[in-house]
Amino acid sequence: MDGLTGKPITRVDWPPRKDFNMKHGYNYASRNQLCVAYLDGKTPSLLVERGTYNIILLDAYQFRDGRLTKLWSWDNRNESRKYRGQGAHWMHAADVDGDGRDEVVIGSAVIDDNGKPLWTTGLGHPDHCYVGDIDPCRPGLEIYYGIERRQKERNGMCLVDAATGKIIWGHDQPTTHIHSSGLCADIDASRPGSECYSGERDFKDKRWLRDCKGNVLSTKDLGGLAPRSVYWDADLQRELLRRGRISDYNGKAMPPRAEGHIAAVADILGDWREEIITSVNGELRIYTTTIAAKDRRTCLMQDRLYRMDVVVAAMGYYQVPMTSYDLGKGK
Repeated sequence: MDGLTGKPITRVDWPPRKDFNMKHGYNYASRNQLCVAYLDGKTPSLLVERGTYNIILLDAYQFRDGRLTKLWSWDNRNESRKYRGQGAHWMHAADVDGDGRDEVVIGSAVIDDNGKPLWTTGLGHPDHCYVGDIDPCRPGLEIYYGIERRQKERNGMCLVDAATGKIIWGHDQPTTHIHSSGLCADIDASRPGSECYSGERDFKDKRWLRDCKGNVLSTKDLGGLAPRSVYWDADLQRELLRRGRISDYNGKAMPPRAEGHIAAVADILGDWREEIITSVNGELRIYTTTIAAKDRRTCLMQDRLYRMDVVVAAMGYYQVPMTSYDLGKGK
């Protein structure tokens, strides 16, 4: 669509639903996702996906000369069964292998920039999936997963190497249903990297907060299964955002209280702290910090991984955007 007028410029069909003729096929076929990725490292491409729990169809397009031109299509039925049902409620665009071109993280599997499968964990559908420099002591990016599908032995929560899918560490017990958005953010200044939080849907006493090395820091509830986080004050840790209240991890609350439904958290004003965007009574509100920064940092939107995370924020279970570098190391 034209950004000024909203007038349609061109359109293409979504991947077809005709092959979803199994039991509950309508539900499976109605899982639709959109993503933007720089597949060639310089030009934004549109990724269109149908399917999550079994069949997954993925098309890639570029906008050229007023038309959407298809670059490639991917169908998981052409791959090994480890690629079946590995989809999520969103997609992530990230250069996981460091070649300057974005790959597409569809969930527990990654598709290379050329439309070929790169890797799959085979663990099944994740309810949350965070991609970033989670462990700054390791080279490259990592992915933190909370896997909804029952895991009979281990790895219902796990950290994997983003380039290879190799599991770095994982939960060492069975899980039944890890649920909702979880959390992955640097909230503890005493530990390097980001902390990872997940919980069981059906057991309120089963919550785990881990550091980036997999060490359990707490089994206390952090505010349900989907607490948010936000860069709000002048330090390099994110603050917790729970029911509109902003607070440091294990610290006191800070003003203000963000009223309404949290639609997004993003650095839209450019001072590297983040704004909280909410909707309430027909209004769209933007809350911004009044705490002066102590240093100058690049706007987080200049990080391509962060910017593409903001692009996909309207899909599925909302997750705050991640960065391709650890803020503690500076950039």
